[in-house]
Amino acid sequence: MRVLCIDSEASSLDHVLALCREHPAIDYVAGFLDVQEALAWFNMDHADLVLLAVDLAEMSGIDFAAKLREKYARLAIIFMAEDAQDALKAYAVHPFSYLIKPLDQAVLTTQIDQLLLSRAETDVSHISVHTFGVFSITVDGRAVHFERAKAKELLALLIDRRGGEVSRKVAFTEMWEDREYDAKAQNYFNVIVNSLQDTLNEYGISEIFEIGGGFMRIRPELIDCDLYRYLRGVPEAEMEFRGFYLYGYSWAVWNEGY
Repeated sequence: MRVLCIDSEASSLDHVLALCREHPAIDYVAGFLDVQEALAWFNMDHADLVLLAVDLAEMSGIDFAAKLREKYARLAIIFMAEDAQDALKAYAVHPFSYLIKPLDQAVLTTQIDQLLLSRAETDVSHISVHTFGVFSITVDGRAVHFERAKAKELLALLIDRRGGEVSRKVAFTEMWEDREYDAKAQNYFNVIVNSLQDTLNEYGISEIFEIGGGFMRIRPELIDCDLYRYLRGVPEAEMEFRGFYLYGYSWAVWNEGY
């Protein structure tokens, strides 16, 4: 789980960061005192959960949350409030919950565990991926449309890798077999990655995609995929396969090991 903490008080921010690092399910945590820097971070990266102070220096935490909600509809937000009255105001932006400062380790752990449980119960049926035949993805039955075909292909490639990390160079080489991964290609591939992130954000499913340190991966536990069900030996999934896998992608050769 990736967590972002935002608070205008340095001591309070340090405290919540320390608490987050104690939770075994949190593998990445970052903190910001400046809301503009936090917004800039969201343009380059993503989080599963935001721990957000209601009182911020530049704007209210509620206004900041509203900005996030415009692009990240399913982002989990836990407000950190000075008192219950402030916390009640925060419900206008539909947070997961709120906590009263100073945060307590046991209470925070309980909230994060509840969030993980709720996601585990809903996400798999929420996002449906079809790899047998032509690649497609739906969210609550709504087809996801991609601005760039190559962004869609990149997502298909990552799903094919079943959660394994893929470097930018490897992904580019797979998708453009006859092109060199030079500076021009790197810049173009960045456009493709950004386009994929924008599409996932638009449909509120940015949490399925992880990127960092030059590598990308999909989180297979968050999607319902015919390939993954097939590999688990689900009889219905075996019947879905009709001889075509990710049709149209030259790199998508059906692996006999499947």
